[in-house]
Amino acid sequence: MSQKLTRSSDRIVAGVAGGLAKYLNVDASIVRIITAAVVVFTGVGPFLYVAAWLLLPEESTGRTGIDAVTGGVKKAKESYDANKVHNPTDLR
Repeated sequence: MSQKLTRSSDRIVAGVAGGLAKYLNVDASIVRIITAAVVVFTGVGPFLYVAAWLLLPEESTGRTGIDAVTGGVKKAKESYDANKVHNPTDLR
């Protein structure tokens, strides 16, 4: 059985480094140090980390960062629809 690359619940920021460490079967501290070095010394590090957060599913729930972002938008729209004023003349 092949192991899937996921974001870990062993996290400091978003679980990307912890998930990668679990996938590679290495200590999470090593991956975090390498990740920090890539973020500090390259221009692409932060973009890669955010992309991994958006695309990798969380190991416990299977939700991606995109699901978290769009779910928040959906909840805000549902709240707005439930609380919006249905008659604009009531505002006068």
